[in-house]
Amino acid sequence: MHYLTVGFIGFGEAAFNIAKGLKEERIGNIIAFDKYAYENQYSELIMGRAAQAGVTMKREIGQLIKDSNIIFCAVSADMVIPLAKEVREYLSPKQIYVDINSASPNSKKIAGEIISDSGALFVDGAVMASVAMFSHKVPILISGPGAKKFKEIMQKYNMNLNYRGEKAGDSSAIKMFRSIFMKGIVMLLLETIVASHEYGVEDDVWATILETLTNSSAKRIEGWITRGVINSKRREHEMEEVLSLLEELDTNSIMSLATRDKLRWCSNIGFKEYFNGVPPEAYHEILKAIDIISDDKLDAKERTI
Repeated sequence: MHYLTVGFIGFGEAAFNIAKGLKEERIGNIIAFDKYAYENQYSELIMGRAAQAGVTMKREIGQLIKDSNIIFCAVSADMVIPLAKEVREYLSPKQIYVDINSASPNSKKIAGEIISDSGALFVDGAVMASVAMFSHKVPILISGPGAKKFKEIMQKYNMNLNYRGEKAGDSSAIKMFRSIFMKGIVMLLLETIVASHEYGVEDDVWATILETLTNSSAKRIEGWITRGVINSKRREHEMEEVLSLLEELDTNSIMSLATRDKLRWCSNIGFKEYFNGVPPEAYHEILKAIDIISDDKLDAKERTI
């Protein structure tokens, strides 16, 4: 191989959009393997995408590995470890294996160890935005033993790569924890709009939410947390009223129930007492308080034994 060849295992939406963008950056050669590409209900879709992106499909995964300098694994979380085991025998030193599946840090660590046994370099990649929107320029956090070299090569093709260290799993950990918020806020908005629709005020509620979100600075958002833990008892009572309303409307309230329970958790920890009723300046103070309060409670329990 006299020029860079990029291979994709799996040619779904993510791989298609990244490959299409890289082709526009004049990558030497782009190839892909997808087990659904031939004689399957998805064959026409996959082959059509390959033609549009200028990607050559391979019939065997081993051939794809052997012909690639850099391999993107873009399948699904449950296949991270099995695929690493399957391709290990085909890999060799000088190759870079980049797993961009949304999987747990532990799965990425195990996959990284398997790939490293072959001598190839492993990269834990965490895609942090819509690939359909940003194509190959989508923000990707990268970590693992091959991350630095991968960034050095691919940033020349305008990939948006954020190096997070040599430890496989760190990039995926950031994405997993971020998902608590990103997926949670979507479901919270859904519950809010469905419930307010039952009452007939969804457009008014939507407008106030948009106003709050679009006019929020970083300091104001941090204040949501710091004031929230101080006022948790009062807000817990407010959520009880919300739950009563949702019960009257006979609409799903799973997110509101979770909010009430989390507020109760804050009250039981005793943030208001710890901070003497004054909201802390930064969320880091809340984290320190949790450690101190937990240690104090543990010491008190040990003294009673």
